Amino acid sequence: MVSVKILLGFLFLFFRGSSVKASCYFQQEFQGEYVMQSSVTGSRIQYQTLIINATSIPIWGTCHKRIGNNYILRMSYGETSCIRCFHLKLKSSNVLQVITSYNTFSKCHINEEQTEGRCPSEESLNSNDTTKMLLFKTKDWHEAPTPRKYCPLDGKYSVTYITRNLRSMKKIECAGLDSTMDSCPSGSTLNLRLKGCNLESNEFKFECLGSWTDMKGENFIIFTDNRQQRPEYRCAVYEKERGTGRIFMALSNDSTCSSDLHNATSGSETFILTPKQSIPWPADVTLGTCSFPEWMRGDWEHIRVSSDTLIYQDHSSLKTYTMKCVGFQEVGSKYLVYSRTQCDEERYSCLWIHKRTNNILEFQMGLKSSKENNVFELCHDANFIEDSWITQGRISASATPKMYPGMCPISGEYTGVITDATDLCAKLQSDCKAEIMYYQVSNCTSGEVYEEREYECLGHWREADLLYTYTKRMDVAADSYECFVGSITPNEEIFIKEAGSFCQRNMDPVKNGMQLYKNVLYPCVNKLKIPEKASNDTYETEIERTSVSPTISTSTITVGYTKSTRKPWNFDNNIDDTDPNPKSPNSADLVYSILPLCVYMISIVLIL
Repeated sequence: MVSVKILLGFLFLFFRGSSVKASCYFQQEFQGEYVMQSSVTGSRIQYQTLIINATSIPIWGTCHKRIGNNYILRMSYGETSCIRCFHLKLKSSNVLQVITSYNTFSKCHINEEQTEGRCPSEESLNSNDTTKMLLFKTKDWHEAPTPRKYCPLDGKYSVTYITRNLRSMKKIECAGLDSTMDSCPSGSTLNLRLKGCNLESNEFKFECLGSWTDMKGENFIIFTDNRQQRPEYRCAVYEKERGTGRIFMALSNDSTCSSDLHNATSGSETFILTPKQSIPWPADVTLGTCSFPEWMRGDWEHIRVSSDTLIYQDHSSLKTYTMKCVGFQEVGSKYLVYSRTQCDEERYSCLWIHKRTNNILEFQMGLKSSKENNVFELCHDANFIEDSWITQGRISASATPKMYPGMCPISGEYTGVITDATDLCAKLQSDCKAEIMYYQVSNCTSGEVYEEREYECLGHWREADLLYTYTKRMDVAADSYECFVGSITPNEEIFIKEAGSFCQRNMDPVKNGMQLYKNVLYPCVNKLKIPEKASNDTYETEIERTSVSPTISTSTITVGYTKSTRKPWNFDNNIDDTDPNPKSPNSADLVYSILPLCVYMISIVLIL
């Protein structure tokens, strides 16, 4: 991951050398190259390229003032200015929605106060009084092509397809079991093969660019469409039918999510996807009694867990693994599983799973897999890398859709000066809401804010004298997850370092992290949960903590930061702080349930 220090350094140099009175910038998540629909002529869609850099959207103006997610842009024309207000909202990492008051795209204001009054309010964002436009990212802020995204639809389906001929407008329908859809070999691509209908192209692909669920609970996907005479970017709404597993999906007739798109069953093109019957599982799988523990069941970031099945979407290989529990280790946390990919690749493998907190689990798959049920080799310690974990945050539990409450490991306000840019001050704060943590970078002298982030703490645990905190972003990068490793000293100072999305180990926050000192306490009474140790079960103790605000004026703490000799948030994961004396995990005797094997052998004897 590219360091945020580069972005902050650029912003600091820009604002220090300019006459701008108030800082206005676009967050890193917004920046990059986009395309947007500019005009529609018949069935042909025209697109326009648009750039968002740190301080401007050149075709609309320079960032003049920011009010939450509303941005006032100014375009100068000699002695006059065109001032407009835009509301920016990330729908997914590759899809940005721009919302304005009606006709603001084509109408300018010359008065800043009047422009502010025309900014979209929270209440008006979903009303008909606003104009909405989707921007599709093609390159990120350092000009790297945008990565492919996992499609929320996986599996194999029979397809019923309904549309109209673009010229004659006659209804076209493809029905029956011969039309199919799958996502093999890549989970980012939907492959459609339509038969039994008169179409210009019977086979085509949808590449997934992003997906989201709106406030009404409707599910959206943005595709790129490789068919000729069709828009390159498509918006779809889909809905899954409970009980049958059928999926209804409809597409708009252009690159918006509104044109001829009404709901999941009514659009320019509609699909009914019926799950195809899967290949039978082997006998030792179907006759088994193995199941995953109750605490695991539910939805996590990239996995879904039921009683005996775990579905894992590997976002690095874009493969979907459906795993059936075959055996379990009574002492420890390894599970022998039989896995099948979306391309019907089948193997035995072993999962090593750890419960870190109620909302956090970590797992890894064994390095080797096998076509044979060789449990002792597959689940041996030597088949795993001790510090190579995949961290997952809970989305919902099977028993209840609500999350367990999480806790941040700090209380109060911590501040420091960024080492490589001593004019920049950092502030980390968690006060009355124990599950929320705020991070801010500002100019130490003027107080101008250059970077703001809000995190929801899902939980934290101790490991090797370090504290790991797993968080969910709540600001512009909502629904992305980040991990931090830190050390809290008795003299109210903390060392903290960003540890990627999978809580990377072998990192030294004291040596390579950012040092912050406790500055202000707030009058809150919290119950803080302090983990005693990391293991399969969560060991927590509750202590009553009262934070008392010192008698100090708010204005006296604007520049009263203690200089830090450490580095700021380190987003460069190439630094290796390897422990010179790594500890190897103990090899536990593996005791597996032999009942399924006995039943299987008895059935074979009876058959013979």
